[in-house]
Amino acid sequence: MADLGFIGIGRVGRLALELVSKEYKDLDIVTIDCRDLSKYVSRINPDIRFYRTCDPSEAVDLLHGTPIVATALPSRIARRHIEKLLKNGLNVVDVSFIDFDPYDLENLCMNKRTYYVVDAGFAPGFSNLVVGKIYHELGDLDQVRIYVGGIPVEPIPPVGYQITWSPEDLIEEYIRPARVIIDGKINVVDPLKEIIDVEIPHFGFYQGFYSDGLRTLLRNVRAKEMFEITIRYRGHLEAMKVLRELGFFSKEEIEVNDYKIEPYRFTARLFEKVLKQTIPDMAILFIDIVKDEHYYRLLSSLVGSLEKPATALYTALVYARTIMLALEKGFNCGVHPLEDLHYYFHDYVAYLSKHDVLFDIKTNIT
Repeated sequence: MADLGFIGIGRVGRLALELVSKEYKDLDIVTIDCRDLSKYVSRINPDIRFYRTCDPSEAVDLLHGTPIVATALPSRIARRHIEKLLKNGLNVVDVSFIDFDPYDLENLCMNKRTYYVVDAGFAPGFSNLVVGKIYHELGDLDQVRIYVGGIPVEPIPPVGYQITWSPEDLIEEYIRPARVIIDGKINVVDPLKEIIDVEIPHFGFYQGFYSDGLRTLLRNVRAKEMFEITIRYRGHLEAMKVLRELGFFSKEEIEVNDYKIEPYRFTARLFEKVLKQTIPDMAILFIDIVKDEHYYRLLSSLVGSLEKPATALYTALVYARTIMLALEKGFNCGVHPLEDLHYYFHDYVAYLSKHDVLFDIKTNIT
């Protein structure tokens, strides 16, 4: 029996593993991935055990008795792993870009006396924490506007973007319907139907699209207007619209030389090769919240490197700190998005600041 398990050692998972293992040097950790990443894991810490499997049942057997399992998986496989872990009495801290309602697993958590911390990342994730904090202080809100993006420090041809996280989940942002609140009601919008001009303080002008980052906030926070917009350099979204319209993001199988393939998976591999990162990126989060005469504006940013891209690193920092809180304090049974953890806001900010994340907060809330 280990103290902590990791399933998914991709860009975010490996950074979080490194952060947690440095903070807790004597922790007994087991790691699992579909690929053979044993050499990489050994370089982080030779005492960390690694197993290669894609089978959720086998993963559960390998982690039997482990109190906390951290999962960082592609959205297409996340649910079956998470559900299997919870069914077997294992607590889960997850950073996957899930495509289901996490509260579907609430009864399972209560029956098995487990907890499931969902969306423990950048946005959704830290953005939820910020909104949860202000909602807890002010109650129902008039306006919640979240602007977020992980982009190169300058636009890079051919599409002004480079891959710093899961390319499959990047495509998912462009095809998954986005939920926003307008006039107090939930509306579902096509993410690429409208391209929006955006100005971020101190950073300048971008274009953006509605993305499905509100997720649990739709259930847990009442507001007259609430949305998340993901930002990109000018011209990028027009290119993505063309690719989508041509079918490159489709999940419907097509046959090519007697082989069946899903176009979006082919496109993801192509993105990973052609849009490989060559310059540093930056992660930007701007949240503007209004309630009557009260306002709260948080601008946060991180500039990364080729070894540690900002988007993946910011996500991993929030993920790692959430894992640490699970180790140190634990959580009650049930589903917990980060807005539930608003009382740890200053703890997160201190940890992120220690790792070079910048914050600029303007508010008249006393």
